[in-house]
Amino acid sequence: MANTPIFGRAFWPLVALGASYFVVLGLLTVPWIQNHAIYMHKLQLTWRRDLTKPEEFGFARNQVTPFYIDTPDSESIFAWHILPLRLYASHRDTLVEEPSGIAKEFDSSLGLQLLRDDPEARLIISFHGNAGTVGAAWRPFYLRSLSAIDPDKIHILTIDYRGYGLSSGTPSEEGLITDGLSAVRWAMDVAKVSPDRIALVGQSLGTAVTFGVAERLVTGKGLGKHAGKKIELGAVVSIAGFSDMRGLLSTYAIGGVIPVLSPLKPYPKVQQWFSEFCLDTWRSDQRVASLVQNSSKLKLFLIHAKNDFEIPHEHAQKLFFAAANATLAEGEREGIVKDWWTVEGRAEKRELGAEGSMRRWNGGEAGNLVEEWIVTWGEHNRVVASAPVSLLVAKSLGLIGGKEDRIEG
Repeated sequence: MANTPIFGRAFWPLVALGASYFVVLGLLTVPWIQNHAIYMHKLQLTWRRDLTKPEEFGFARNQVTPFYIDTPDSESIFAWHILPLRLYASHRDTLVEEPSGIAKEFDSSLGLQLLRDDPEARLIISFHGNAGTVGAAWRPFYLRSLSAIDPDKIHILTIDYRGYGLSSGTPSEEGLITDGLSAVRWAMDVAKVSPDRIALVGQSLGTAVTFGVAERLVTGKGLGKHAGKKIELGAVVSIAGFSDMRGLLSTYAIGGVIPVLSPLKPYPKVQQWFSEFCLDTWRSDQRVASLVQNSSKLKLFLIHAKNDFEIPHEHAQKLFFAAANATLAEGEREGIVKDWWTVEGRAEKRELGAEGSMRRWNGGEAGNLVEEWIVTWGEHNRVVASAPVSLLVAKSLGLIGGKEDRIEG
């Protein structure tokens, strides 16, 4: 009985905490609030720096050209075209004399000419995660690291989705996919880069955009003159991705610390009820399956850090299973690949010690390739700047490969 006052003092703060949690969940069912909470597009994280001056983010003068890409629904999407460093160095004397800031005549700029006129150039189209802009946090660092393995050939195009940074509009699932498709259309129509030399690289939310864009293209749902045509890109790379938004909310912790729906795990029906209010579902698992089924030469890489506490690496496994199932004949697909017990013996495996591990699923007669890489370093955001990611992106673009890629099953 002597402990009763202690329990009494603890009881009411716990009640208040629980009540506050449900108030917050209730607010998140309001569409406007939910949109801001999921996309966090108003949180720019650039700390008074100017996105039209990429030099403030560590780039050389005019190594990056800021410009706008127009979408078919009349939005203006802010973008950076980043020259590979050694190529930039070869033309630095001329580039530094060009006007800085947002390119008004980008079509005639030297930066675009260097991309357009090189038939061996590769282009990474990078889709970032929620919150921030192209220049926020680790993004300038990993944008530089992605091209480091071939500083002559790997160009990068990165965009701020609608509602982010200097882009117009308000984010939505359909809107972000349209933005991504607009970036691909620009790459093919303006920069004249063939699809096989383009890799889509997405991180976190950007992986959902990546899968949405790639799946639309391969099913003939591109923009403009590309509508109705099947377009297969050189590679699709997912970094710290998730299988679907509603499933993610059941495990997601903001900053790896603040849980969203996981406290309701002991009450699955309540958890499910709240998840049904999520308007943008981002079913990447379904889009991956469709992408695999409609592709004939897909190179899909799923990369996740084992110490990612925001989005657990089990989401990469779910995407891997979805892709693997899609390679099977219709009659044997349901439930065949659903855990590692059914994968073992059907997938090649390679252990890389402290770096991590890889599993490869070959797509049979279709010729598709699916690899899942679980690396030990990088958490949720820094993993993009890791050496393994740079190597895999170069591999996906056909710039490296050889004996080290022949793996014993």
